[in-house]
Amino acid sequence: MSRRLLLALVGALLLVRLPSLVQPMGPDQGLYAYVGERILHGELAYRDAWDQKPPGIHYLYAALRGISSRDAVVPAADLLAAGLVAALLWRLGARVGGPMAGGLSAALFLLLSDPGFARYGGVRVRAQCETFIALAVTAALALVVNRGEHDPHSDRNDVRARRLALLAAGLLIGAAFSLKYNAGVYGTVVLIAIAMTATLTIADGMRIVAGGLVLPSILLLVFWHGGALDDLYQATIAYNLQYSGETYATRWDMLSYLIQFPLRHARVDPLWFAGGLGCIALAIGGVRQRILWLPVAWVGTACVSIAINGSRELPQYFLQAAPALALAAGVAAATTLPRLPIGARIAAVLLVCYATWRVGDDPFPQKLARTVWHDTQYALGRTDLRTHLSRYGGARGVEKYSATQNRDLGEFLKTRTRPGETVYVFGFSPGSYVYSERPSASRFFWSRPVILDFHREDPRYGVAGLRADLERSQPAYVVLQLHDWWPDVQDSAPFFLSRPPLADWLRASYHQIPVVDGFDGWERNGR
Repeated sequence: MSRRLLLALVGALLLVRLPSLVQPMGPDQGLYAYVGERILHGELAYRDAWDQKPPGIHYLYAALRGISSRDAVVPAADLLAAGLVAALLWRLGARVGGPMAGGLSAALFLLLSDPGFARYGGVRVRAQCETFIALAVTAALALVVNRGEHDPHSDRNDVRARRLALLAAGLLIGAAFSLKYNAGVYGTVVLIAIAMTATLTIADGMRIVAGGLVLPSILLLVFWHGGALDDLYQATIAYNLQYSGETYATRWDMLSYLIQFPLRHARVDPLWFAGGLGCIALAIGGVRQRILWLPVAWVGTACVSIAINGSRELPQYFLQAAPALALAAGVAAATTLPRLPIGARIAAVLLVCYATWRVGDDPFPQKLARTVWHDTQYALGRTDLRTHLSRYGGARGVEKYSATQNRDLGEFLKTRTRPGETVYVFGFSPGSYVYSERPSASRFFWSRPVILDFHREDPRYGVAGLRADLERSQPAYVVLQLHDWWPDVQDSAPFFLSRPPLADWLRASYHQIPVVDGFDGWERNGR
C-alpha cells in the first residue's frame, strides 16, 4: 500500500467524522462544560462546583467554552484530538516499524476507534478525559522515540533539543495525570521507550519527572490559594477511591479483572481484536528487535490504567488504549506480512479483515454508517432538531441522560428566570444548567455524592451540606430527576423527597408544577 493511498485513506476517515459536529453534548460533557462555565465566571472547581474528575478536564472545557458556547465545540475538540493522534501515530509507527507501519497505525486508529461505532452515535464518549490522555501520551512517546540516542559528540543544540524533548514529554504526562490521576502510570511507558531507543540515564528520568510536576504543581497552588485543597482531595482522591473500590471486593478481584477484560473486549471490539493480534505478533518479534515490544508495553500499561478506574466497563475508560492498540496492529502488519509468501499474505489479510468485520453482535461498519447518515441528514436540514436529539438517550424512558430532556429543561429554566437567579436540578442532567445559562444553587450540582452521603462527617457535605446551600441560595426552581441511578443507588427524586431535611425545606417554600417529562418540578412560592 503506497504512502499516497494511506494519506488518502486517513483523509477520508477524518472526513467521515465531520458530520459528528452536529451532535449534542453527552452527560459527562455537560458536567465538564458546567464546571468550565463556572471557572470562566471566576469560581473554583470543587469549592464552588463539585465533581469527582481531576481539574485538568475542567480547565480544558473552560478553554473550549471560552472559544465557543455551542455544543459543536465538544465533537470538534474530539475530531481535532483524533487528527493529532493519527499524525503522531504515523510518525511514531514509522520509527518503530518502518514507513508503512506509521500509515497503517494512523489509518487503523481512525477507522476502528471512531466514536460512531459506540452507542448513541458516540455522543457519550467524545472529548472525554481519556480522549485527551491518549493524545498527551501519544505525543510524549513520539517525542522521546523520535529524539533517539544521545550522542556524546553532538553539538550543544542537539543536546539542548534532546533535554527539552524529555522535559516536554514529562510535561505531557503531567497533563495526562491532571486529567485523571491513574494516567500517571504512563510515565513508565515513556521511560521504557527511552530505554528501547536510547540509553536511559538517571538524568533522563529526572527530566521526565521534573516536566511531569509542572502542571500538577500549578494546579495545587491554584487550589491552595483558593482555600480548596481539602475539597480537591475529597473529590478527586477520596471519592474516586471509594468509587473504584465499589467494584472490587479484594485486590485479587482487580487482578482478575485486569487479566480477563482485554480478552473479553477482543471478542466484541474490532480494535481490541486487531490490537490483541498485533501484541501477540510483536511479543514474538521483539525477541530480535526490542523496540517492537514498545506497543505491547503501551497496551499493557493502558490496561492497568483502565483497571484502576474500576470494573464498571464504562466505554470512556477504554478510549485511552486506542492509539496503543492501533500502533500494535499497524506495526505487526507492516513487520510480519512482508515476510510471508504472497499467497499466505493475502490469506492472512483476508482472514483478519473478515474476523474484525464480524467481531461483536452487529458488524461494525453498519453502526458507523447509520450514525454518519443520521448526522448528515440533520446537517443538511432534512431532519428537525427534536428528531435529531431523540437519537441521543432516553430511548427506554428510564435512562439518566436524554439530550432532548436536557435541552427542554434548560429552555424551561431560562425562560422562567432572570440572569443571575439560581436554579437547582437534583439528578444527572448537568447540561440543563449550561442550556439555561443559570448557576446551580448548590455546588453539588449532580446528585450521586449527596445520595451516597459522601464525607458526611463534614457538615458541608451530604444532605446537611446540600440543605445549607439551598437555604442560602433559595433557587427559583428545584427540579428532581425521576429516573437516573437505580439500581446502582436510589433515584434522585425519591431520595430527595424521602429525606426530611430536604423534603421539609422544599414543601415549606415551594409548590409543585409541571415541567419536562422525567422530572418533578417545584417553583418557589410567590413567583
